[in-house]
Amino acid sequence: MKTTIFCGEIFNESNHEMCCGERVKKLEKILSDYMEENNTLPPAALECEISLTFADAEQMAAINWEYRDTDGPTDVLSFPMWENEDGKFEPAEDWETLTLGDIIVCPEIVAKNAADNGKTPESETILVICHGFLHLIGFDHANDEDKESMWQIQDMLVKRFFEES
Repeated sequence: MKTTIFCGEIFNESNHEMCCGERVKKLEKILSDYMEENNTLPPAALECEISLTFADAEQMAAINWEYRDTDGPTDVLSFPMWENEDGKFEPAEDWETLTLGDIIVCPEIVAKNAADNGKTPESETILVICHGFLHLIGFDHANDEDKESMWQIQDMLVKRFFEES
């Protein structure tokens, strides 16, 4: 199983490194491994695709308002392609390539959160991308039990990212 991350328009040149080379390859491998280990995708799916875009705070605020009726920017938004009416992950069973959806990251908010949490911007960026990915495959954090499960998995994915050589 192969995951491909397509990087959209980058609004801050300092984020260029996040969408290039080894970091993206590591993320692709970690996310692919997770989906294989957990049989996340239907057997016919040999590849999945994720769109990753970085937006500035003003753009993120506009997107957040348009799609969530929430004022102001946030660190990450995800837009799953395969969410059914009950909010569950329900991908096509017979597609070889599945587009999972879009993840939009706001580096300004990520950097602020990183500073507030005593983390590096890179670590926080990987965290929010993993968080967005989990939303694409049906995870949510609407209640404490779901939140705990999702946080454990995203922390494990981040740990794998930084352990990979």
